[in-house]
Amino acid sequence: MLKPLVTILGAVLLGALVLLGIGGFAYQLFHEGGLIAQGLGALWEAQYQAPVMTIILVIAAIFVIRAIYVSQIGGKRNSRIPDLVLFAFVAAGIYFLIRLSMYGHL
Repeated sequence: MLKPLVTILGAVLLGALVLLGIGGFAYQLFHEGGLIAQGLGALWEAQYQAPVMTIILVIAAIFVIRAIYVSQIGGKRNSRIPDLVLFAFVAAGIYFLIRLSMYGHL
């Protein structure tokens, strides 16, 4: 009787931590002055200061995205990458929960 309840509560806690991790990560990326805004601003400035470096970075990003796509779609199904992504979001959720409880904001 107690084991199913603990299992359900653990799953809800894990899901809440994953959602908090995804939400906190998205907030840090997309808020005004966030990582995406800073990165795009730096890339925009680098376009004029070092155009070759910008082209190399874009080509490298395309190869990385393609490698991730092929590794996920290609027939190999015993990959640990989804587990690692889940654990990373759980760890981020714990980090953002602690940060939220200490500072009152993400």
